[in-house]
Amino acid sequence: MAMIDEGETDWKIIAIDVTDPLANEMNDIEDVNEHMPGFLGATHEWFKIYKIPDGKPANKFAFNGEAKNKKFATDVIAKTHQQWQALVSKTVECGNLSCENVGVAGSPYLIPQQDASAEVDKATPPAAALPIPPEVDKWHYVKI
Repeated sequence: MAMIDEGETDWKIIAIDVTDPLANEMNDIEDVNEHMPGFLGATHEWFKIYKIPDGKPANKFAFNGEAKNKKFATDVIAKTHQQWQALVSKTVECGNLSCENVGVAGSPYLIPQQDASAEVDKATPPAAALPIPPEVDKWHYVKI
């Protein structure tokens, strides 16, 4: 599903755990409708409304909210992977994005693990957890 989140495409990949009892039956998106009727509609609806309680508008979707098939999804994954590779290989400008890493062989941004650890150690330590406000237990009913 292609959710539009604050003007950018936020891809939602529908997947199943290989140990799930239905895994052998689920090979493409049409199998979800066959074996789990209503699941895709409920998933779309949840992604559409989940930010409304925070005062944000309902999310919009490309393709009228249709969940695309396996080939489409794997093409999106391949394309975004190519974009990531271009970033970490410095074949495109990364702007203010930090691309330093400790595990991408050949990346000009590759840094030693101890340098990465030193950066983490410089960060402000986390503060004690704040109490959970009671409004997190408030139920929200959304009617669109």
